[in-house]
Amino acid sequence: MALLFFGSLLIVLGLLAGCLLLIAPLGIIEITPGIGLWLLFPAFSIGGYILLLVTPSFAKLRLLSLFLSSLLLLLAAAAAAELMLYASTLMQPTGSTLILWYVLMIAGGLGVVATGAFDIKKLFSKLRRPKAAAAPPPAAPPISQKPKH
Repeated sequence: MALLFFGSLLIVLGLLAGCLLLIAPLGIIEITPGIGLWLLFPAFSIGGYILLLVTPSFAKLRLLSLFLSSLLLLLAAAAAAELMLYASTLMQPTGSTLILWYVLMIAGGLGVVATGAFDIKKLFSKLRRPKAAAAPPPAAPPISQKPKH
């Protein structure tokens, strides 16, 4: 249960770091993202998913993983939308848009991988588990011989 809690907490902190990187070019709040924030976004997100993957009740976490993965994909979509607004000159960035490309690539990549992680786990578990040997066909019933009188 502790791995589930801390894994989820790390993913949420990673998402928060991604959101701060996302709103930096908007100028809504005065923030100058340092290298620490750039590194914490993928580190917390990946670290959180690793903790979720090693949780003993792995099969029960599918819904939580899909929810958190969807949030990562939503973050990537927001970065893409913001880039499109800047490209169409509907908005002007207050700084470089490199941050948005970074968020788009990291959040999009992690979101796609995390969404498919459970199917990959099933695939690898099938590859590692030896297949049971095929049972031999049932033997034919013995031929009974009639007693000779």
